[in-house]
Amino acid sequence: MDQKTMALYQFLVDNAADFTQDWLKRQRIITGSDYSADAPPEIMNRVMEQNSNYVRLVAKSLYQTEEEMKETISAWTSQTASDRIKSKTDLTEVAWNSGVFRRVYWEYVQKFVRETDLEITLDDVFTWEKKLNYTLDYVFETFIIVFMEILMNRLASQATLIKELSAPVITLTKEVGLLPLIGEIDTTRAKGLMESTLTQSIDAKINSLILDLSGVVMVDTMVAHEIFKLMDALKLIGVRTIVTGIRPEVAQTAVQLGINFSDITTEGNLQNVVRKIIQR
Repeated sequence: MDQKTMALYQFLVDNAADFTQDWLKRQRIITGSDYSADAPPEIMNRVMEQNSNYVRLVAKSLYQTEEEMKETISAWTSQTASDRIKSKTDLTEVAWNSGVFRRVYWEYVQKFVRETDLEITLDDVFTWEKKLNYTLDYVFETFIIVFMEILMNRLASQATLIKELSAPVITLTKEVGLLPLIGEIDTTRAKGLMESTLTQSIDAKINSLILDLSGVVMVDTMVAHEIFKLMDALKLIGVRTIVTGIRPEVAQTAVQLGINFSDITTEGNLQNVVRKIIQR
């Protein structure tokens, strides 16, 4: 590592605590969020410690290989994503704070350039930009992947309970809900989706509902009809439906039965649609 990059790394590490204080000053008051400006002291202290460590980990990427950086960041995102799920901090808050962190990070790089006695060239700045932004992008990408993996693993482990409850609407953000359908859906269960889903969607005040069918192994004409009725009813109360995870065998059966999905918004998998929603 050259002298200038080493100096930048040391500057960022030495100023990690001040960085975190500047980051905290930009936080909003969001009820139930780990990031809220009025979070309880024990939560605030944990988030501050995580953030300062995050500053140092990103700084390390200035001299790490890509493989070393990914290994370091993956360990951090695994722990942090788990903490955010436990605290029910939604993904929109994570996305918003990712932007805040990036802006503050570059303010500190700028501060270093202004204060150092070393002669910093434009090439130096662009070299750092490639390293740091690549790392920050990787953090955001892996955080979403880990967050969704933990969430879906929890859902899978509770498959029996979910089936008994018939239609649990899970709030992903303040405006977006997830309805994961798992197992066999007979006519009786399909009809029960209507009242339960409409009620939960209204109570949660969502405007978009992701209907995930990745856990559904078979859809017959009657079940498909009930699902279409559900989507029409959701539309009447102002909720847009996005269907994800249609399995190949389900799609093939739907075609054979003459079921038309052309007027429905569909996505290949849940992870993609979640990424699009929180990056809007």
